[in-house]
Amino acid sequence: MYKQLGLVDLIKAIQTKVENRTRVKCYDCVPDNVPSPFYFVEVIGKRPAHSKTMYRDIFTVWIHAIAEPKDSSVPIYQLINNLEEALTEDIELPDWVQLIMQTNNGVQTIKTDESNEKHAVIAYEFMVCYGFKCKI
Repeated sequence: MYKQLGLVDLIKAIQTKVENRTRVKCYDCVPDNVPSPFYFVEVIGKRPAHSKTMYRDIFTVWIHAIAEPKDSSVPIYQLINNLEEALTEDIELPDWVQLIMQTNNGVQTIKTDESNEKHAVIAYEFMVCYGFKCKI
């Protein structure tokens, strides 16, 4: 039997990398009245991607960047840039699972919220291996 990567471990690894490299708080659930700027991570999907020799899953993750309210788009662009730079380094997962691929799928949308904060969504995919197949 093999152990799959849980969503809590994945989110924790992403939050740790983002907070350490950007120095901006990254939430999995945003508390009420939190001042911007901050990031928010959510898992959108998980699908199997097994190969002939490996048990693999691909996790699709959206990272929301929320900039402080301003008349300029520069703060949201800086948050996006800092996030993309932070995730040029691989996230660190538990020892029993291996990160195969970490892919930036780009900015999905940029909008202005009711609070006048700019809000961007950046998509990432993480392919992980949690076991090998062997013939006996």
